[in-house]
Amino acid sequence: MNKLAGLVTLCVILAIIRAALIALVVALLLVLLVLFITRPKDTLILLGAFVVMGLANARPLAFIAAVAIIGVAVVVLRLRRRRSQPLRLHDGR
Repeated sequence: MNKLAGLVTLCVILAIIRAALIALVVALLLVLLVLFITRPKDTLILLGAFVVMGLANARPLAFIAAVAIIGVAVVVLRLRRRRSQPLRLHDGR
């Protein structure tokens, strides 16, 4: 009988912890929704950082490839932008 009471008590404690975690997740989702409405740029940057950290943790090779592709794209776009600017012969004074 003592073991049964301990088991029931443990089940109740675990159910309370589970309910608290579910409430915490719902509260965090509501906060994320409010932040997305009030500050969309910052929220998207935060979500992007979470995605990058998750990708780096789960698939390191894919993360390295993605960073390399993004880096090459940035370099290529900056080179194109520099070439398209006209040549200045004086400083404009």
